[in-house]
Amino acid sequence: MTRGDLTTIGINGGTQEFRVAASATRGYAGEPINSLAALTAGVADVNTVVVLTDGKPVVATDNFVGIASKNMEVNSSGTVIAHRLWVTVPIPSITRISGRALTKASVDTDSELLGVMWDTVLFDLTSGAYTIDQTAAANTSGLTIRDGNTFLGTLQVIVDARVMRNAVT
Repeated sequence: MTRGDLTTIGINGGTQEFRVAASATRGYAGEPINSLAALTAGVADVNTVVVLTDGKPVVATDNFVGIASKNMEVNSSGTVIAHRLWVTVPIPSITRISGRALTKASVDTDSELLGVMWDTVLFDLTSGAYTIDQTAAANTSGLTIRDGNTFLGTLQVIVDARVMRNAVT
């Protein structure tokens, strides 16, 4: 991955610390972070975070916490060590997250950009860097396109509050 794939814009919930387990998938600043916690009778089964995988975040499935503000710490062999990671936490429906559109040609005119505004979408990782897939996926997609830059091929999304906490049973 590359540093700075995604950035937060405007007011946010601050930069907060989250625990990372040893040997987790290595993450870099600018990548989306997800909590692994699942609740049973109000008790979290784990208290660590990981880099979000492709095609996420999804409402009632993921526990999105924000965008990494620094790289994950590694030992001399490049393996992630147990540590605390600083993550910028978005305020649902307010903080914007900016990133490249998966297909720049799909949002390089005002007409195309207007056509995808308010669509619900996901992050994409198929190219080896995090992008925002401009193609609407499902009503449960955790991101909503709010704006973009047709010249740069970037999109701005907001996070659905329901994607910041997985299913409640």
